Amino acid sequence: MRIEKRLLARVEGTAQLELVWENGRIRDARVRILSSRGIERVLEGRPFMDALVITPRVCGICGHAHLMACVKALEDAIGHVRLSQKAKLVRDITLMVEMIQNHIKWFYLFVMPDFIRLGEKLDEFEPFRGKRWKEAISVASEAVKVIAIFGGQWPHSSYAVPGGITSNFTSADVSKALALVSRVEGFFLESLVGMPVEDFLSLRKHGSWEGLKGDVKLFIDLCFKYGLERVGVSYGRLLTGGEVFPCITPGHFTGEKKLCSLNISKIKEADGSPYSGAKRVRYNGMPYETGPLARQFLSGNPFVKRLHKMYGDSYMVRVLSRLLEVWELINTVKEKLMSLYSFIKEPSCQIPFQKPERITGEGVGIVEAARGTLIHRVSIEKGIITRYHIITPSVWNLGPRCEKYLGVAEKAMIGLENPIHAEMVLRSFDVCSVCTTH
Repeated sequence: MRIEKRLLARVEGTAQLELVWENGRIRDARVRILSSRGIERVLEGRPFMDALVITPRVCGICGHAHLMACVKALEDAIGHVRLSQKAKLVRDITLMVEMIQNHIKWFYLFVMPDFIRLGEKLDEFEPFRGKRWKEAISVASEAVKVIAIFGGQWPHSSYAVPGGITSNFTSADVSKALALVSRVEGFFLESLVGMPVEDFLSLRKHGSWEGLKGDVKLFIDLCFKYGLERVGVSYGRLLTGGEVFPCITPGHFTGEKKLCSLNISKIKEADGSPYSGAKRVRYNGMPYETGPLARQFLSGNPFVKRLHKMYGDSYMVRVLSRLLEVWELINTVKEKLMSLYSFIKEPSCQIPFQKPERITGEGVGIVEAARGTLIHRVSIEKGIITRYHIITPSVWNLGPRCEKYLGVAEKAMIGLENPIHAEMVLRSFDVCSVCTTH
């Protein structure tokens, strides 16, 4: 038996993988998040509106999701907050656009380069040099311009406030946003799945993932070549807590049946040895995976439904679920942008309080970020934050073991024979150590 420690590159932040080898296989695995940022403590004692500026800086990748969870938590604490349809649409649009750009960057920056490490000659995907690598970065950058149109900037936007949004815009701005989303749609069809929209929709109807082309097909072929279609399976329990698409509502999959409900009171931290800076979060006492796989499986995406039936919550299925979610996001964003034309004249914001120092209450904000379910909890007393608590998707997926269970990602690496495969499985959860705010 030997112990190997590997410091992960190409992750958001810093993470260490500790592998215990026995007879050529991984007998045990620990995911160590080596630092913690303490942003929750920074918020304590501050006026509650400060959270709108501080929480987007939890993460440089999904900071917009933190803003949305934060403003929802504040509105819940304030109570009786009514949003205009205009504000609701814009918040949804910008949140989903952040997810789109995140999904694209993740695949081309973190997933495909790992196959080069395995010995594949993939010049188009070589970091900083490859044609497709550069194209993907450019397209993702186009997507975030939509957030800039409505939110003024990205990352670290703070344009959402209790009662609505601070921005005002014209029909021309909406048209610009639609044009940007259409460019991303073109990239998805031409490069990711490699076919006209009619052909893709025909495949989607029956979940015929075997017929996909483009970079998705290349990824699938590589998975089968290296035996990655079935590895990386964890507990098989999936959870989603926020609403993203019209057909996605909070729910969970126990491994045996789907339940279209989620009891927030059952989400609790567990005890265990402190070898990682991440928290241990359990639902009903058990570890659950969150993210695109959970969202698309629970929503009944035909592609993911068939993939999961054949290969479970494997590395290949986890990655494909995230790639195929890009299409669902694009379509929902386009629909909401078209609806936005009818509500441009509505007020952007109606401040739900007159004197902030009189606000006392507790609130919870839940949204779906790129990596999965994100929860913010806040306690306010006379306008001052007395407690702030954040549960990130990275905590769900990368959190350490408790007294009864390994962490979700730790479980997924047991039995692997190749350390690079172990890193790939870990990256399939999209490692983000900076989101471990504990």
